[in-house]
Amino acid sequence: MTDSNNSISRRQALAGIASVGVAVAASRPVPSRPVEAQAWGRVFIFNTASEKVELRMNRQALPAIVGTAREDYYIPDVISVDRTALLPDLVVGEFANQNKLHVQYPNDQVVYDIKIDPAKYNLKHDLQLYVHRDGLVMLHDGVDITNGVTRIS
Repeated sequence: MTDSNNSISRRQALAGIASVGVAVAASRPVPSRPVEAQAWGRVFIFNTASEKVELRMNRQALPAIVGTAREDYYIPDVISVDRTALLPDLVVGEFANQNKLHVQYPNDQVVYDIKIDPAKYNLKHDLQLYVHRDGLVMLHDGVDITNGVTRIS
C-alpha cells in the first residue's frame, strides 16, 4: 500500500543512508600520508547509482567506483579524496575550495562545479559526497550542504 504522506524523496533516502556511509567509511583503511603532510579531512565519495562511474577530480583520474547492481544487497561503494588548502589552480586530484568533478557513466558524462567554503566547513572535517543519476548530494556531519554544487554540463 502506498501512502503519499509516508513517501520520501530521493534526497531524504540518500540522507538516510548517510549513517551507513559513515560506518562504511570509518571501517575502510585510510591510506598512509607522507609525514610532512597536513592532517586535513577527506571527502568520501559514494556511488549510489547502479552502474560503475569513473571520476576526474581537478584534472586527475580517481579510482572508478563500482555500482550498487553488483550484489543482491544495497551498499554504495566508496572512495576517499583528501581535502587541501592549496590554491585551486594548483590542485590536482584533491578537494580544494573550488573544484571540477567529471562523472563518467557508461553512456553519459556530467561535470559539476563544487565549492566548499573552508570558513563554514573546516578543512579538518570529513565530508560525504553521494553520486547518483539525478545529481550529487554533499553532507557535512549529516547536514545537506549541496548548495555549493552546480551542474555545469
